[in-house]
Amino acid sequence: MLKVLPQNISNLIAAGEVVSRPASVVKELVENAIDAGATNVSVIVSDAGRTMIQVIDNGCGMSSEEAVLCFERHATSKISEAGDLEHILTYGFRGEALASIAAVAQVTLKTRRQGEEVGTKVEVAESQVSGVSEAATPYGSRFEIRNLFYNVPARRKFLKSDAVELRNIIQEFLRIALIRPSVAMKLVSNGKEIYNLHPTDVLKKRIQDVYGMNLAKGIVPVQVNTSVIRLTGFIGNPEDALKRQNNQFFFVNGRYFRSAFFNKAVCKPYEKLIPEGYSPAYFIYMELEPEKTDVNIHPAKTEIKFEDEAIIFEILEAAVREGIGKNDFTPSIDFDTKGAPEFPVFEPSSREPSHFTGYSAPSVDYTPLFNPFEEEKQIYGQLSLDSPSITPSVSYGHLFEEQSVKRESRLLLLHKKLIVTPVKSGMMVIDIRRARQRIFYEQYLQVLIEGQNVTQQTLFPQTIELSTEDYITLMEQPDLLERLGFDIRDFGQGSVVVYGLPDGYSADSKSIRESIDSLVAALRDDTSLDDTNHLMAARMAERAAACGSEELNCETAQMLVDKLFACREPNLSPDGHRCVAIITIEEIEKKL
Repeated sequence: MLKVLPQNISNLIAAGEVVSRPASVVKELVENAIDAGATNVSVIVSDAGRTMIQVIDNGCGMSSEEAVLCFERHATSKISEAGDLEHILTYGFRGEALASIAAVAQVTLKTRRQGEEVGTKVEVAESQVSGVSEAATPYGSRFEIRNLFYNVPARRKFLKSDAVELRNIIQEFLRIALIRPSVAMKLVSNGKEIYNLHPTDVLKKRIQDVYGMNLAKGIVPVQVNTSVIRLTGFIGNPEDALKRQNNQFFFVNGRYFRSAFFNKAVCKPYEKLIPEGYSPAYFIYMELEPEKTDVNIHPAKTEIKFEDEAIIFEILEAAVREGIGKNDFTPSIDFDTKGAPEFPVFEPSSREPSHFTGYSAPSVDYTPLFNPFEEEKQIYGQLSLDSPSITPSVSYGHLFEEQSVKRESRLLLLHKKLIVTPVKSGMMVIDIRRARQRIFYEQYLQVLIEGQNVTQQTLFPQTIELSTEDYITLMEQPDLLERLGFDIRDFGQGSVVVYGLPDGYSADSKSIRESIDSLVAALRDDTSLDDTNHLMAARMAERAAACGSEELNCETAQMLVDKLFACREPNLSPDGHRCVAIITIEEIEKKL
């Protein structure tokens, strides 16, 4: 039998669409503060928002009647008729946020309008107003949300770890901070200040305050103004492109949105400038007539429909391509020698005009009859697919330990990517990189399961500057980093110092940076403990395989094959791709 749901149940259902986690509460309340004209917004959270969320602003505030009415569903001052939906330029307009929050949390609101002597305090729980009174409070509004999902234990149970929930809060906070640089914004977690962003009229300064100098100095402006759209923003240096890129933002009319379609428009001009699988940073701001967009197609308003989507794609791609072409991304020579050290000048000797004073050529002892190429000629001149393997002492990292290979080796190396060897049914082909991934994967998985660690110390410790979000992710699990073989130490102010890396990793500056980014991406994946071990091992194996810059020869190729077939699953890489393929005689003959 049909029936109308009670208001408290319908509010809980609606809350599920708007309030899915603590970050959703932060997003809605901060957006309301911006809509209220606030120039200073503070967000304070405890236990990643589970226990308490406070959002304090200096906006216009509300009267006593409005303070009570704002918790009713669909109470809004933004729209009054259907036509208003086509001209929305504010964040909120549906009047669902506060009602949804009040349905799943205990809410206290203190608010005062400028010119009024006292403010209003409203207490709400389970969509019911439990108290209204006068209160002494600064002008603006102060929302305090306690015990989120206390009356919906199933949803509270499915919240992620505090670290994951805090990262989501940071993401929502930054999406607003990057579009409103003129607003002072602060984020505090468990009494510790994470961000304290001062107001600025320069967008690039806000980007620098959020992501640091390293990213800010590598981005260049893009700008285009057409009859369809006005587009401004910044794009990143191709050299700074990463596999995991969390510095990609689209904004339209002051609102953040996601778009895989427009992401292709930005990344397409980079195709021949960055490796496959990498993507650049970008901050793209669009302005167009509000009636040509629909922001009402998603509960969180993060997906937007555009009337001229295909045209905007072409304009965006052209603007990025022009930005890349106009700006020189290659490093320039710094001719400023002020403060540079002075090198001593050597006076030439009058008796030895071709040498500096005090310099004498060293004597060299050698055997005139020794020819180092004779032995090499004797060895490699006899090499063929059927010849026995040569057995010099070869070091191929710690993965392939020095050993002598006495058995026959009939291996052929193709383009530094494949190993080919004849077998009974035809020809066996081995993908070198995937084989290395499988070997490293099983090695790292054993390390994670058994708690071993093999760390190779870097010759020169390197300081890495991270975004606050990445810094928190990296520093929250020091024991796990040690188990993995990373020796990473806190340097303060969002920076870390890398003293050691797992066995198999390259220690050059670029590789270390990429390794840290891959590590952060792996740490962010929220999976079970058992899955985490496999995920971390797979990510580390991929990184280690990419770091392998040594070229294989017959000996190291044979070692690689031996190591591969000693694995528990030699046929597949960790991501499920084939490491080994057999091409039969019949298949070869068909090609001839």
